Amino acid sequence: MTEITTAAQAIAYIHGRHKWTKTPTFNRLNKILDLLGHPEQKSKYVHITGTNGKGSTSKMVAQLLRKSGLRVGLFTSPYILKFNERIQDDNGNISDADLVAIMQELAPIVDKLDNILPSGLTEFETLTVLMFLYFAKHPVDVVVLEVGVGGTWDSTTIIPDKIVSVITTVGLDHMQVLGNTLAKIATQKAGIIQKQRPVVVGRLPQSANEVIDVVANAMGSSIYRLGEQFEVTSLQNNHAWGEIFAVTGSINYASVFVDLMGQYQIDNAAVALQTAQIVCDYFGITLTNDAVNAALKTVTWPVRFEKVSEQPLIVLDGAHNEPGVQALVETIRAHFSTRTVHILFGALQDKNYAKMLQLLADLPNADLHAVGFQGPNNRQPLNPAQAAQQVKTHVVSVHEDWQSGLAEVKSQMQSNDLILLTGSLYFVSEVRQNLVLSD
Repeated sequence: MTEITTAAQAIAYIHGRHKWTKTPTFNRLNKILDLLGHPEQKSKYVHITGTNGKGSTSKMVAQLLRKSGLRVGLFTSPYILKFNERIQDDNGNISDADLVAIMQELAPIVDKLDNILPSGLTEFETLTVLMFLYFAKHPVDVVVLEVGVGGTWDSTTIIPDKIVSVITTVGLDHMQVLGNTLAKIATQKAGIIQKQRPVVVGRLPQSANEVIDVVANAMGSSIYRLGEQFEVTSLQNNHAWGEIFAVTGSINYASVFVDLMGQYQIDNAAVALQTAQIVCDYFGITLTNDAVNAALKTVTWPVRFEKVSEQPLIVLDGAHNEPGVQALVETIRAHFSTRTVHILFGALQDKNYAKMLQLLADLPNADLHAVGFQGPNNRQPLNPAQAAQQVKTHVVSVHEDWQSGLAEVKSQMQSNDLILLTGSLYFVSEVRQNLVLSD
C-alpha cells in the first residue's frame, strides 16, 4: 500500500504515474469518479483551451471574477515554482496539508484500479481528480479550468456543467498527440464546446475558425469571437511597463490597463473580459469598471514576458512553440526595437526549435545564445551546439549551461540592453527559481 505522509510523497506519487495512454478514453476517469461519488459534479466551470494564452487568460478570468465578488477556483499547468500552484482558490495555493490529506484518500483507489483496469490512471488524470476532490471539499462559486493538452480527450473535458468554453489560440504544437494541421488541432480544441453553452474565441487562423463554426453550430452554442463580436484596440501608452487598450462590440471598455506586455496579452485580456462578462451575467452580477481595473492592474503571470530584474533588465518568457515565439518577436519589435536584446534560448529536444530559433535570429537587434539547462523528468533538453547549427544566417553563441551564458552576457552588455531568456516553460521556470528565489 502506498504511504503518503508528506507533500513531497504526494507529489512524487502523482509524478510517478505514466504520462500517456495509447488509446484516448474516459473509462478510467469515469470509474474512479464513480467510486468517489462524482466530486466533479459539485462545481461549475469556465473551461479554457488554446495553443498559447490559456494560462494568462485563465489567471485574468479568475482575477476578474474574484474582484466581482465571486469565490473562484483555478486549475492551471504547468507550475512555475511549486506544485501547489496548480490548484488555487481565494486563499491561494492548495496547502500541503490538504494535498496530503486528499492524496491519502485518493492513492489507495488509484492503486486498486491499477489491478482492475487494463491501464491505470495517468499523471494528469490523477491530478485532475485531485483537483475535483479539493473543490468538492472547499466549495467555490466557479472553477476556472485550464485544459492540459487539446480538449476532446483531455481529462478536464469530463466536467458536466460549464458556464462557458474558451479557445484562446490555435497553432502547431503537440502535433504527435493533436494532429499535424491547424484544422486537426482545432478539432481537438473544439471538443470542449458544450451543448447550448457559449464559446469565446480569440484570434484564430481561418481554417481553425471554420472548424469551430461547424462544431459550435452543431452544439447550438453561441460564438463570441475576437475580431467579430468584440474587438480590441491598443492605445498610446506612457507607462514604462504594461499595455493600455479599448474593447468595443459585445463588451465596451474605453481604456483598460493590464500589467502585462505584448499585443497577445491585450488579446488575452479582451477574451478574459468577454468570458468574465458571460459568467457575471450567469450569476446575475455586474462586472464593474472598478473590478476590471483592479483585476487587470494587479494581474501577474510568471514567465510570460515577466521582468525579474530592473538593472540589468532581465525578462523571462515561456514561449515554447512557433506561434508563441512569433508573438514574443512582435513584442520585442514593438517595445524594444532600439535596444540590443541578448537572447538566451533553451528548449526541449521534441519541440520545433529550428523555426523558433530562426524567428529570434531574424530580429535585427538580437544577440542569440543557445544554452543548456537541467530539464524536467523524462524530457530531454536540447543540446546547445545542436541548436546553434540550425541557424545558418547568424552566429549563435553556445553555452553548456544558462548560468555561464548569462554571466557572459552580463559582462559584455550595455546598460540599456535587454536580456531575454526563452524557449521552454521548463527552462525559464528553472531560471526563475534560481534568479528570483535566490534574491
